[in-house]
Amino acid sequence: MENDQLIAVDTFCTYYEVEYAFVESLRNSDLIELVEINSSRFLHIPQLQRIERLIRLHRDLEINVAGIEAIDNLLARVDYMHREILSLKNRLRFYEQEL
Repeated sequence: MENDQLIAVDTFCTYYEVEYAFVESLRNSDLIELVEINSSRFLHIPQLQRIERLIRLHRDLEINVAGIEAIDNLLARVDYMHREILSLKNRLRFYEQEL
């Protein structure tokens, strides 16, 4: 991945006012991926929207990392089911047009 698609974890933590330990705990729970370059850790910029959601869950709702992990899993399942429903609706429209 290009280096222009990365942001240093230290910069991220300063900007979003989160502790480095929280970012590490998200990584340890496999909720986010970090890239290590020259002993510095970086986040993928395309992940920022997802990470911001995780931070809001932690800050605003005071949910711990285990709870965030469960919620993230449920949201992923809801998203998958939503895409599956849209696909099935499209297939149904195809067959309805043939009638």
